Amino acid sequence: MIKINTLKDLRRELSTLPFRGIVLFITNVNNYFRDSVYIIKILVNSLKFDGIYITINKPYQNLIGLLKKNRVDTEKLFFIDCITKTVGGKPEIAENCLFIASPQNLTELGVALSQAMEAMKGKPNKFLLLDSLSTLLIYNNAGTVARFSHFLTTKIRLSKLKGVFIIVEKEMEEKLLITLSEFCDKVIKLQIER
Repeated sequence: MIKINTLKDLRRELSTLPFRGIVLFITNVNNYFRDSVYIIKILVNSLKFDGIYITINKPYQNLIGLLKKNRVDTEKLFFIDCITKTVGGKPEIAENCLFIASPQNLTELGVALSQAMEAMKGKPNKFLLLDSLSTLLIYNNAGTVARFSHFLTTKIRLSKLKGVFIIVEKEMEEKLLITLSEFCDKVIKLQIER
């Protein structure tokens, strides 16, 4: 496991991750959103990547507002919102977002991912970010999350994307963390000071 303390080191790790490479970021609950924004901002604004952002934590409308507030170029992102419908929200039609019924419906999420990849076809530098594997455990058992993570990592590698998974420290059992680490090329613990 690599520990990162600076944004410069985070940028270096993201820029040197090869296509088909997958990194698992571990952050703490207090810095979770801040660290997610750092990652997205580097990928989109600095490295000029287009990305697919699977959100399980924040509804699309909230997330897009927060990203814009943090000056992330949201025009370069395609979202898959797994939470709006789950909490009874009414999704507003958006060109760059697909809404699925629930984080429990991983088959629907897989189909949405294929559609998002099709929408991103032709873009040379792409990534997929899943926010967050820890939250998937609220809706699915550990075995299901491990199988879905394996499916995602395989899809990322076959599609020549960079893959970014984020988990919240201490919200994932050790056995599952070890399994997920096996699917990834790097495991990075974020300890960035403000």
